[in-house]
Amino acid sequence: MRPCHWHEDRDGTRSLIPGCHTRAQDPDGEACDCPSLAQQLDKAREEIARLKRELDGARFWCGHVTAAVHAHRDGLDIMQDAARRAEADIAARKSARLPSPR
Repeated sequence: MRPCHWHEDRDGTRSLIPGCHTRAQDPDGEACDCPSLAQQLDKAREEIARLKRELDGARFWCGHVTAAVHAHRDGLDIMQDAARRAEADIAARKSARLPSPR
């Protein structure tokens, strides 16, 4: 859920969009239980660090899988099949107007 914030309409009217229970119950109150900007930034940095670790792990694993496939006697055929499948998936996503994973 997003923290409390103000929305401004085209005509200049501002509306409070409550993000916490306290402001939902009393929009005119001064109290707000939403995390501060510093807390939100810390949480975002933690999430970025977690995602980077996850990506590093996936790259590490992918490197070993690729090496194992290349070492296999049918490795070239497997890699060519994987390339064809990836190209077909990208073409299908493009025709469906979905984002490409590249």
